Amino acid sequence: MRSIKARHIVWALIPVILIFGCGGGGGESSSPATGTLSLSLTDASTTEYRAIYVTVDKVLVHKDGVSSGNSGWFTVATPGQTYNLIKLVNGISAILGESELEADRYQQIRLMIGSEPESATNILGAPHPYANYVILNDGADTVKELKIPSGFRSGLKLVHSFMVPAGTVVELVLDFDACRSVVRTGSGRYRLKPRIKVLEAKDKSVVYGVVTDTGTGLPVTGALVSAQISDGLSASVVRSTLTSDDPGEEGYFSMLLSPGQEYQIVAYADQKVGPDGSKAMYSPACGWITVPDHGPTKVYVSLLQTDFGTISGNVSLNGTIDPDNPPVVHIQFYRMMDCGYVEITSLPMSPDTETQTLEFSIDLPLGTYDVVATSDGLTPDTAPSAELSSAGEEVHVDLSL
Repeated sequence: MRSIKARHIVWALIPVILIFGCGGGGGESSSPATGTLSLSLTDASTTEYRAIYVTVDKVLVHKDGVSSGNSGWFTVATPGQTYNLIKLVNGISAILGESELEADRYQQIRLMIGSEPESATNILGAPHPYANYVILNDGADTVKELKIPSGFRSGLKLVHSFMVPAGTVVELVLDFDACRSVVRTGSGRYRLKPRIKVLEAKDKSVVYGVVTDTGTGLPVTGALVSAQISDGLSASVVRSTLTSDDPGEEGYFSMLLSPGQEYQIVAYADQKVGPDGSKAMYSPACGWITVPDHGPTKVYVSLLQTDFGTISGNVSLNGTIDPDNPPVVHIQFYRMMDCGYVEITSLPMSPDTETQTLEFSIDLPLGTYDVVATSDGLTPDTAPSAELSSAGEEVHVDLSL
């Protein structure tokens, strides 16, 4: 494993937007002070796919108060590249580009998703078939194109005010949440509805660790680790990542979190075959942590194998559905644990536009779950206390929005 110092340096390099104030101060030049905007991309990932490819054509930033002949949008990167988001976790990032900007305040970032892939090969050794697509983790490496809703054709606008001061360094992190951005529709198609957070890296601390199997002590790769904040009977996922499968760093994870804030660190692995070949899943683990003000913090997480069952069901939607832009329904699975009420996992889906319903099915470790369906602008519905008490048991729930 890399040292704490080395990992901290990696995180210092990955922020999506690094603003280096390199102008101004001294002299009698009337030229405006400038800074350099350096962009890279990172991801809060998911275990459902072997790869998620997204093409980024260009990135712009916006500021108010410009002359009437200028829209206020400035192009700061034109990568024109196709990125595998699955690989951009635990401090790994992809550089998008750099641009010099006038020292000032900027209000928005616009990410332009491309329609043509770059001329390179994917993890299967084949040319990119689409600009945006997924490779399913289904044993057959099925490729599915990611359709882009018409509303995103003009670019995804991220409202976040940030300052580019002269002579200083400002860091922002553009966190592409693949888990919630890739949506499976009721007709078996996949849509890309990007959900991206902008974080201020200078106000964050590194929390890292290794997830291991309780019985064998071996690292668990591909486990989903999240930092959550509970509020009564609800929990919000602040940050999530996957444990590494890189040689020498198996089971490793790393996240940027707010100093002084208390989080529930939740680990969950949906593997169905344990290290010894047994057919079992891992029961989720959860613990509290208060992030210190300075320096990286290590946490230890151990997962215990257990039997599993299946929760399946239907979600019906009321009202009229736009076939060109159907709503995204998030089906969330909550569980009360020793550390509190937490989200174990979630499924982003869109309904069949003709039947206005969607079907879901998921294998989960034995336990009792609250199943919650949410969608923007609609009242959530909950199926409480769906209990999986024996191996292979299936519980059916119905929800309506």
